[in-house]
Amino acid sequence: MTANIDFSRVNTVLFDFDGTLMDTNDLVAESWRHTVRTLAGREISDDDIRSSLGELLMDSMHRLIPEVDADTASDFYREYQRGIYLDNIRPYDGAEEVLRALKAAGYKVALVTSRLKSSTERGLAHFGFAELFDAVLTASDTEKCKPDPDPILITLDMIDSKPGQAMYIGDTDSDIEAGRAAGVITALVDWSVALPPEKRAGGPAPDVVIEKMQDILQLLDLR
Repeated sequence: MTANIDFSRVNTVLFDFDGTLMDTNDLVAESWRHTVRTLAGREISDDDIRSSLGELLMDSMHRLIPEVDADTASDFYREYQRGIYLDNIRPYDGAEEVLRALKAAGYKVALVTSRLKSSTERGLAHFGFAELFDAVLTASDTEKCKPDPDPILITLDMIDSKPGQAMYIGDTDSDIEAGRAAGVITALVDWSVALPPEKRAGGPAPDVVIEKMQDILQLLDLR
């Protein structure tokens, strides 16, 4: 947690999906292992898997499996992931409680993710979260993705909100970079696999670190 941030001006809360709202870490890890093992005939390290979090899939494919055509590898990864998707994701503790509390208090709530539209909507619908968002923006909906600020700014425009009224909650450097560039308050979740405490030095500094989901309600004086 941090001081000197005026959270009273916040009327809009934006969430990332993977690693922030939804625990997809096992899903991503298993998808990478299966893809690299099958197409490249080798194993991929946990560090390389973690390095892909928050990065566009095609960029990760070029970097981590350069010996395989990136389009082929991406299609293979996504097809495999579709088959194991719902069995390998779960909301983080307190996610539904916080979303419902924000909506009940009149906050605008939106999702800004680099995941594709089809899988994002499938996950939200499965857990009954779709109705809790005023807007959902995915990688399928915009030409630019985080760390570019456009996805955040487009989402704010969709719900008639301004950067000075918003907080963006994420788990990767690209989330924090995008939020800072967009001019919103940035919050990093302390449960981040992409950015555990020992790897946070040197990257873009968030305005606040959220230790547990319910901290959001405390920051906004809703608890």
